[in-house]
Amino acid sequence: MSLGRAPRTLALTGDETGCSLWRIWQPFAELQKHGYIAEWCHKNDSDKVLPLVAQGRYDAVITPRIVWPVEGIGEAWVNVIHKAGLAWLYEIDDDIFSPRIVDRQMRVFPAEAAKGEKQLEWERNERIKMLSVCDGVTVSSRRLATIARQYAPADTPVYHIPNSIDAKWFKSTLRGIGRIPELEGKLTVGWAGGAREEADMKPLAEAWTIIAERYPHVEFVIQGHMSDSLYHSIPDERRHSLPWLSLEEYPRALINLDIGCCVVAPLVFNTSKTCIKWYEMTLAGVACVVSPTLYGAEVTDGEDALVAETADQIVDALSRLIEDAELRKTISRNARRTVMDKYTLEKNWQNWPLAWLDAIERFRSKPRLILATA
Repeated sequence: MSLGRAPRTLALTGDETGCSLWRIWQPFAELQKHGYIAEWCHKNDSDKVLPLVAQGRYDAVITPRIVWPVEGIGEAWVNVIHKAGLAWLYEIDDDIFSPRIVDRQMRVFPAEAAKGEKQLEWERNERIKMLSVCDGVTVSSRRLATIARQYAPADTPVYHIPNSIDAKWFKSTLRGIGRIPELEGKLTVGWAGGAREEADMKPLAEAWTIIAERYPHVEFVIQGHMSDSLYHSIPDERRHSLPWLSLEEYPRALINLDIGCCVVAPLVFNTSKTCIKWYEMTLAGVACVVSPTLYGAEVTDGEDALVAETADQIVDALSRLIEDAELRKTISRNARRTVMDKYTLEKNWQNWPLAWLDAIERFRSKPRLILATA
């Protein structure tokens, strides 16, 4: 690289969700430990950093998942960034470009459905349009990089920067935390996560019903999204529903699991996601059953997870872990070694500035693009 110094970056976030935690807050905090200027603020507070932008503090601005609500605002915003001499990088961690995303938003997220299909389709196309004027795209998975390249111009660089877990923070959050009283001394099977397709949950729900009948001493934990099929798959008295926790403390819920279920349906959307739920459960000491879709490329079946897809396969895998305490310990121990060796921020933080440096260098080597606005 020819810049001769570290890239200086500002991220403008639009929410306080896991996306911001994994893709902005924690990577940037790690970079700050290594002396980088990597700062962020909410987009509604952007006026607070405008003086720093004008003073030349940054080389690039990064925006995760952004879409502007009115036509023309996006182009005007990009012009402001470019006129200030900054590169603009688009950050995404889900497939928000393919036509199928609109149908999924309508079915899974009530707030998105309230916008209406026409507005959601406009937003999808607006995101695609932004790919043609950004100076680089950072994505969380190889499959997502492939999708972004399908929609971005050939000269727009797309950088695969995998999600990596902040292991030190995660483990410190769990320190000194115990289980809820109802689960002390109990063997538990659990699931945790956000809103998703019922197709992801139905095989697991079928498996849980069989497991509940076969092993009356096992308790079940659901944390976060309450899927109808999963919620009603087990007896009420053996189901423990844990609420959403803040981003600062959400790992604590996983302490209540002995066996975790990280399974998704073989849907195209899921192939763009990453294995963060397995990383999290692993660092919480949980032995996991995972699906070949999404998780199959990172785990080794029988070594650091058990791989299962159909309801029958999930039943078999859960039964093995329920009946064999030593297998649970071995799977958990091996998984921890895999995650700590390959998937922590401490091992992978360099991926971020390397991508940014390349994008900034490309930006500075080409003519400045000023867009027509509405």
